[in-house]
Amino acid sequence: MVKKWEASRGLDPRSYGWNRATPDSMYMTADEVIDTLVDTTSKNGNFLLDIGPRADGSIPEIMRTRLLETGEWLKTNGEAVYGTTYWSRMAAQGPLRFTVKQNEAFYITSLEQPGDRVVVDAPVPIRAGDRITMLGHGQSLRWTNQDGKLVIEVPESARTAGKWAWTFRITPR
Repeated sequence: MVKKWEASRGLDPRSYGWNRATPDSMYMTADEVIDTLVDTTSKNGNFLLDIGPRADGSIPEIMRTRLLETGEWLKTNGEAVYGTTYWSRMAAQGPLRFTVKQNEAFYITSLEQPGDRVVVDAPVPIRAGDRITMLGHGQSLRWTNQDGKLVIEVPESARTAGKWAWTFRITPR
């Protein structure tokens, strides 16, 4: 069993609070925040993201924007994070990260926009008749098992439905 751990980062790379000298371009992007969250979760970690309000209590616009963007992603893909655990077989394969919701679903999150096929060279728990969907797309995706590799066909409508990270859900029949 992998021990629980925590990754702690600030949106501002120079400070754990608000630093007026940090230009907006240096803050973590939504893609970096989401990739860190997904990667940490897949490795049995918790992600603590710090923001620093100004002295008057207001949240700088760049921090507010990043939190809202991350929240937008979580509205669609949060089920692959909340209430999940790491996959004991492996955490990652290239840009793919794995999480599990026991007896409900297996999740594969791609940190890169998928092409027309995603090939997973891992012993994914899938059987004939199981269903694969992409969160935010909802329609069943075609898949095959070729030489021990899971191959998911990803239509254009699914590729463009996601943003920052794309999550595939496998549910049993």
